[in-house]
Amino acid sequence: MKLLVCAGGTGGHIFPGIAAAEAFLSRKEGTDVVFVGTEYGLETRIIPEYGFRLLTIPAKPFLGKNPLQKFATLMGLSRTIPQATAIIRKEKPDAILGMGAFTCFPVVMAGRLLGVPCFLHEQNVYPGLANRMLSKLAATVFISFDATRNYLKGKNIVRTGNPIRKNLRVERHPGDGIHFDIFVFGGSRGARSINEAVLLLLPYLDTYRNTRIYHQTGNEDYERVKEAYAGKGFAHDVFPFTNEMSKYYNLSSLVIARAGASTIFELSYFRKAALLVPYPFSAGGHQSKNAAYVEERGGGFVIENGQLSGKALDGILRPLREDPEVLARMGGHMGDIYVEGAEERIAQGIISGVS
Repeated sequence: MKLLVCAGGTGGHIFPGIAAAEAFLSRKEGTDVVFVGTEYGLETRIIPEYGFRLLTIPAKPFLGKNPLQKFATLMGLSRTIPQATAIIRKEKPDAILGMGAFTCFPVVMAGRLLGVPCFLHEQNVYPGLANRMLSKLAATVFISFDATRNYLKGKNIVRTGNPIRKNLRVERHPGDGIHFDIFVFGGSRGARSINEAVLLLLPYLDTYRNTRIYHQTGNEDYERVKEAYAGKGFAHDVFPFTNEMSKYYNLSSLVIARAGASTIFELSYFRKAALLVPYPFSAGGHQSKNAAYVEERGGGFVIENGQLSGKALDGILRPLREDPEVLARMGGHMGDIYVEGAEERIAQGIISGVS
């Protein structure tokens, strides 16, 4: 059985697609997976690193909020359907899995025209435009959050959760119960607004007891942020990037981060309370909706990017530092969001839907 996975643009689409592909390959002998993406997204580096073939089409993202702009982009995407059709005819997949975003539109449309069963996975609470448009054409739409079914029109919508990277699925353990450990990151490239706010928080942290902070800054801000920490009276570890995310998740009492779906499911896997700062320019405001979902369930607090300041962060962190029981309950509520074995659920759903 052969699966064609279309995933591109950001790691939030690519890494869950890779996890699902790995699970698919492990289910049966004689299975094969090929990816379709673009020539300029992160997929050109990431997917080959994981040992998968990557075929490309010249798809471009949906641009602008104006309906006319979106229509023009849609027409441009429709012109890539013949190229997607050629790939499908050559590869002859038994099924297609679309991970959302613009890359999927021409591939899923071509798959439907050729009679190939098509499946979708939506990572965020509020689906992206491509998945909203394609949901009625899919054999099954797999969703990460239960609230997502309210925005889709597919007949077969199944909650699987969001796959997380295999190297993160390690043994989990709580903090030591003595220290208040904060892990800060804004993604692999960092987030300047979060970095700036944490620098303004540093004077407040001098008055915290037993506090340690781990701060992934991104390359651009590393030297400046590292210098700001110098001489501070609390333990800290500042680094531009890390391949040891599981280490810092396990060390942390609370995480300050953006609100992408992958981040939220990683936090839920490790059962870590969070202070979420939604990326203000995410498509459709999906990070704000993800963050609101977490806050409503008691797993964290939300602070909008424009409200960031040292004082605002201290106002949230200090009471949590003084009440570890509340912090532990938040971690438990965050853990309730996690769905075990998301990648296996997706793989089995595809195999069952085709067999």
